Parts: sequence; C-alpha cells; structure tokens
Amino acid sequence: MLTLLTDPLNLPSWRKWIIILLVSAYGCTSVVLASGLGPIFSMVQASYPEAGHKTNDLLTYPTLLMGVGNLISMPMAMVIGRRPVFLFSMFVLILGGLWCALSTSLDSHIAGRAIMSLAAGQSEALAPMMVQELSFLHEKGRKLGWFIFIQNITSGAFFIASTYLVAAYGWKWWYGLFTVLNAVLFVLSVVLLTETSYSGRGDSEHSPATAHPKEDQTDQQHGGLKQQPVATTSFRPALDPETFGPRTWRNDIRLMNRERDWTILLEFYKQLLQGLCVPPIVWLLLLNGAYLGIYIFEASTFSAVLLSPPYLLSFEALGYVQAGQIIVCLIFLPLLGYGSDLVIRVMSARNAGTYKPEYRLVMLLVPSVVGVISTIIYGQAGASPHDWSLAAPVITYNASFFAFLGANVVGITYAVDSFPMRAEAFLVVICAGRGIMSFGLSYATLPSIEAIGYDGALNIQGGISGALSLLAVVFYIWGPRIRAFAKKQMGIEG
Repeated sequence: MLTLLTDPLNLPSWRKWIIILLVSAYGCTSVVLASGLGPIFSMVQASYPEAGHKTNDLLTYPTLLMGVGNLISMPMAMVIGRRPVFLFSMFVLILGGLWCALSTSLDSHIAGRAIMSLAAGQSEALAPMMVQELSFLHEKGRKLGWFIFIQNITSGAFFIASTYLVAAYGWKWWYGLFTVLNAVLFVLSVVLLTETSYSGRGDSEHSPATAHPKEDQTDQQHGGLKQQPVATTSFRPALDPETFGPRTWRNDIRLMNRERDWTILLEFYKQLLQGLCVPPIVWLLLLNGAYLGIYIFEASTFSAVLLSPPYLLSFEALGYVQAGQIIVCLIFLPLLGYGSDLVIRVMSARNAGTYKPEYRLVMLLVPSVVGVISTIIYGQAGASPHDWSLAAPVITYNASFFAFLGANVVGITYAVDSFPMRAEAFLVVICAGRGIMSFGLSYATLPSIEAIGYDGALNIQGGISGALSLLAVVFYIWGPRIRAFAKKQMGIEG
C-alpha cells in the first residue's frame, strides 16, 4: 500500500512538467550513451587496431542488456516504487560512464558499457510509464510525444557536439561529459522528482476512458443495468487529506513511499509470462524488435558507408548526419504525438463517444510505410553507393529512426490502453523482447553484409517489418475479441 499523499494526477501542471523534463533528460543521456556511439565509432575502433570485429560488441550488446535491465528494474519499481528505482538507475549510469572513461582495454570498455546499459534500459519502459502515470487519457499521446521529442532533440544536439568533442579530446572525455551531466541530473532528481505510482485509484480510473471530457460521467444504461462510473479524460481523483494528510515536499522526496510486498515479484513474472501468450503483445514485441534491429543495423554501418568513397565525409560531419533526428522529432511530435490524440478523439466521437485502444493503430500507417521504403533504399545505397547520391543513406538512416519511434509510441500506448492492469509487465515484454530480437538482428550485421550484401540483408529485414506492420489490420479488427478471450481464459483484466 502506498503512503503517498495524493494521486500524482493532482500534481500542479508545473510539477508534472519538471518530472517529465527530468525523465526526458535521463532518457537523452541513456540513449546517447547506450545507442549513440555510431558517429564516433570509427574513432573508438582506431583505439583497438587488433580487435577486428570484436569492437562491434560495443554497439550490439547494449541493446540486449537494456532489455535485460527492464526485466530487473520494472518489477522492483512495482515493489518499492518508481522513484528509488529511477534514482538507483541514474547512480549506476554514472558509475558505468566512469568505468568506460577510465577503461584501459576493449574488454573493460565492453564490460563498462554492459553495466551502463543495464541502467539505461529504464529509459525504455520505466520512463514512459512514469510519463503516462502523470497524464490523463486524452494527454497520453502528446505527453509521450513530448518525452520522446525532448529526449531526441537534445540527443541530436549532443550527436553534433560529440564528434567535435571526440576529435579534440578523445572518446574517453565523451563519457566524462555525460557522467558529469548525469551527476547533475541525479542531484536535481533527488530534490524534484516525486513518486508517480499510486494505488488509491479504483479500476475505473485505470481503464481506457471515453474521449469526451465530462466530470461525473457514467456509462449509458444497458439492458436496464447502470454501469459503474468510468474514468474520463479530465477525471481528477479526489484529494484525501483526512487519510494521508496534506502533500508536503519533505514527504515527496522520501526515497520510498511504499510498504514493500515482495510477493509482487512473483506476480509480475507470472504476468510477464502471460504477456507472451497474448497475441497483440507478442506482435508489438516483434514489430518493435524488427524496426529497432534495422535502426541498430544502420547505426552500426552508416559511418563506414559515409566515410568511404564516393561520399568521403569528414569525421565531424557524421554528427550532423545523426542530428537529422532533430528534424525527425519536429515531424514526429505533431504527427504521432498530438496526431494520435486527435485521431482517438475523432474516431471515438464517431463511435458514440466510446474509445477503443485499436484506434491507436491507425497512426502506425505512416511510420510503417516510411520504414519499409527507407530500409530498402539504404540497402541499395550501401551496396551500390556510386549509383546513389549522399541524400540516400543520410535521409533513409534518419527515416528508419522515425519508423522505430512510430512503432515504439504506438506500441506503448496501445499496450497500456489495452491492458492497463498489466501495463508494467507487458511493457517489459515489449522492451526486453525487442532488445533481445534486435540484438540478434544487429549482431549478424557484419556476417550478413559479407554473405549477401547491404541490399540482401536489408531487403530481408524490410520484408519482415512490412509483413509485421500489415498485421495491424488483423489486430484492429480482432483486438477487442482477443482482449475478451484473454480475460476469460487467463484472467487478464483489460
């Protein structure tokens, strides 16, 4: 039971935005450290001239270990709360950055990145979960969009700065810079980031809500039986100062606000196994893994492609290529952030005000089409660079990132809205599963290029991603029946 004073939905707007900014900043440094080695990878490789392909482990293992980190951190966040797990993850991220900065061998460097990636994994499931817990239904898409927007806009700026920093001071100071930044974020989070989980809401407030924001709204009569009140997009849970007392800053910054029940761990892993039996969750796992695998594949190779003839870009220019993600985010936020919320409002209004989680799947169309086309073009440009302009690998690399973001945000919102009472476990299924799947795909990068070329490898991956994207039609039609079946046969509440 939480001893937290009031539902975090009742926090003032400025407090919510501070938490979102801190969580986004953590997501930024995690993404850059774990997944942003691409622009400076050629410089890192030069430090290990005898290592050969083994240096690729610096790029591939982080995706696997970020997934493993979710398997450990998310159940702990359910037992002891979001705040202590978040703070501990930041502390480990700082230690991992120091380890890498002070490493004296490739094996030590790989080990340091492994530790760091275990902590960085919380940017995938825990961080977006905290953002969603601060948001009403009609805000979830845009707030998650802002989280991704802030995270990746700042990441793009760091990618530009990284190449200049590494060229001037070496890659060890790259780790040093982010270690200092994370130390500052850690101190700010200790003071400003409060617990976001809350057990005081009834099930109705966790459930998917109607898209019409009316206070005190209830379902219509069905067969003469009045339904229980449902949550609305503007539902604000009542304060309970008689039970909990007034909210105070001193209580907000307590390390733990939860009475620990370790049996939750067993229940979590049971729910995780159940998620592997629910077709929409398995599909989202595969879809996210496929698009993440493509992005990691391209992130591992774009520097080699662009530094070679006929492009012959300078090392510093690679940061600007990666910074194309800033443009991606400028498109992403209005299209998939605000656009997602707009779509559910319009479609719910057409459905007599009733919301269905499947409405989220409509927004998968654009990133899927962009992702498949860009994957194939990147493969052709990598295989025959003299036949393609510089724009081909540069634009398609960033377009693949857009496709992954789209699959990610659609997957998170659809999973949470479909199974809110299993949100934590099912998000870990998606995040950990896609990490393992993308690790397998990206680990085979160099062998597959040597065997069938850039075009062959990415044609296969593009075909897999396209086929998985088409399954959205199946789940759009059959999703409600699948949820009803899961509730009946496995006791999974929707």
